[in-house]
Amino acid sequence: MLSLFRTNQLLVGVLIIAYAALLHIACLWQPPVPLADLPGIASEWLKPFSQEWASWQLPVTIVLLSIQALLLNAIVFNHRIISPVNLFPGVFLVLVSSILPAFLSLSVYHFANVFLLLAIRSYLKAFRVQSAADLIFNTGFWLGVAILFVPSYLFFMLAFSIMLPILKSGKFRDQVILLVGTVFPLYLLIMYYYWQDQLAFFWGEQWQGALGLPEFMDWKNIPYFGLLILTALTLVVLFSMRLYRQKTKMEVQLKLNIMGWLFLASGISALFTMPWNLQHWLAAVPFIGFFLSMNFTKARATTAEAWHLMLLLLLFLLHFGPMLGIPFV
Repeated sequence: MLSLFRTNQLLVGVLIIAYAALLHIACLWQPPVPLADLPGIASEWLKPFSQEWASWQLPVTIVLLSIQALLLNAIVFNHRIISPVNLFPGVFLVLVSSILPAFLSLSVYHFANVFLLLAIRSYLKAFRVQSAADLIFNTGFWLGVAILFVPSYLFFMLAFSIMLPILKSGKFRDQVILLVGTVFPLYLLIMYYYWQDQLAFFWGEQWQGALGLPEFMDWKNIPYFGLLILTALTLVVLFSMRLYRQKTKMEVQLKLNIMGWLFLASGISALFTMPWNLQHWLAAVPFIGFFLSMNFTKARATTAEAWHLMLLLLLFLLHFGPMLGIPFV
């Protein structure tokens, strides 16, 4: 199946929609799950939709994942991060985004990741550009929109800020532009809710319980098998970092470092989002999918196909295991 995506034709990426639908086929036997009650004003906006239009949750999830895949592939294509160029980044983003049953239902993370990828696209475009104020502002703006869905995505701004001097320059002005862009969507909504005399409502929905110190978990209720899989994928990425940089230009290594810092920020974001649950891993999914695609690109074709098949079998085992009465899934 992977051979279908060994191409540099973005138009072939429409097949990723069918791929995402295939990985969500278990949803046809399961009732729609209401949107999780998480902080973020956009989460409040989406609740009526998730309740009144529950049957649309599956197609919306598939479309959002397909958009994320298209954006990630476009980023990789434009910056030649992976060689040879292929559609694997989008494929593995969709695969990792669907691997656990907890990931199948519509989530605010699906929306937030679209805007996060838009922010990354604008950010990387600023590389060595003489006048990049608009690109830096757009980076902050898209990140600010993502924060409306998942407030803990605020930690991504730290990663963007840390790498900004290396990406472009060390000017204080660029840091201010990034900050202003991030705050701008929040400022517009603050003004709107203030005008409607609902500022307290906005502040409570957006920030109350949004960030919290890590807590001790209820170990009895932790899905160990799913957690083990995600941990294994993360370790594969971490131990492959040297492999990713082999025989690459300095420019590509810099952009890989940026993705690495954002990956770290996604972990911090999940760590400080309480109460803890597996859905918080969706913050890291775009980066796990991106880096895994490099492993499969560098592997022999037959080896890559075999490992991809094993991941698909594991995915369907996790999705259909409860229906089949498999106790450890």
